[in-house]
Amino acid sequence: MKNENPIGLALILCDTVIQDKETNKRSLIGMFDRLYAAQFPCIHPSMCVYVSATSGKGDYDTSIVCRHQGSGQRAFAISGKIRFGDPLQVVEVVCNIQRPKFEEAGEYWLEFCIDDVPVMMRRLFLEPTPPPGNRNGRG
Repeated sequence: MKNENPIGLALILCDTVIQDKETNKRSLIGMFDRLYAAQFPCIHPSMCVYVSATSGKGDYDTSIVCRHQGSGQRAFAISGKIRFGDPLQVVEVVCNIQRPKFEEAGEYWLEFCIDDVPVMMRRLFLEPTPPPGNRNGRG
């Protein structure tokens, strides 16, 4: 029975997530909020989306959608289920995204929904590759 409304704790983009087999602790490697591309459309090789949530009870449908702010064009969308044993549990989800396609430069929004209700959002910027010596982001 679902009588709790889950709340989001973290929505993070990174290169990879490593989980220690002994402690089950996760390490997020290469966190970012922007990507650079020489041309658009572009295909990024891979990325991970890390999500954590709490305060739920039971099973929930989830989705993560990344779309361009202006055009609404989707770069990627994934869905799945999560289960909370009790409201004090923190559930962590790692999604490996392979070859997302970004049609144009600009601001994208990553949205995490539980049972079709937006729980968290964050920006992802796609920018043209800056001139050499002026790179502060990822390539």
